[in-house]
Amino acid sequence: MRWPGFARVLVVCLAAGGLVPRQLGAADTRVKVIVHPSRATHLTKDEVRAIYLKQKRFWDDGQPIIPINLEAGSDARESFSQSVFGQGSRRLAAFWNQRYFEEGGFPPATLASQEAVIRFVAANRNAIGYVTQDEVGDSVAVALELP
Repeated sequence: MRWPGFARVLVVCLAAGGLVPRQLGAADTRVKVIVHPSRATHLTKDEVRAIYLKQKRFWDDGQPIIPINLEAGSDARESFSQSVFGQGSRRLAAFWNQRYFEEGGFPPATLASQEAVIRFVAANRNAIGYVTQDEVGDSVAVALELP
């Protein structure tokens, strides 16, 4: 085998690899936290974290908050988990397993698609969810946009 020729091919391949745009991953996705339009309020990341950990359980008017998750492993869920909690959904699953055995606590309900989250939040005044879609429409309000 001739190494000088192989080395040149390797260098060219590595250099070309740097020119190919990388595919968008979970960390590149912008997440929009959505609420019912009647709640059109701005939330902070800390408030969203407390809601999804069920430490903040009621809206300011005393109504219970219904947080909605997307399926674990989805790009939107991973982006949300990284942005809000600084960790992936698998590590959060361990948190909820421990909380279940210690306190009987359950994680937020899960819906299968972003469209389902939008429909649920639009139909339920107390719900909160998140999506990565650019357009969410007028049926919901964006309470926080996460990088």
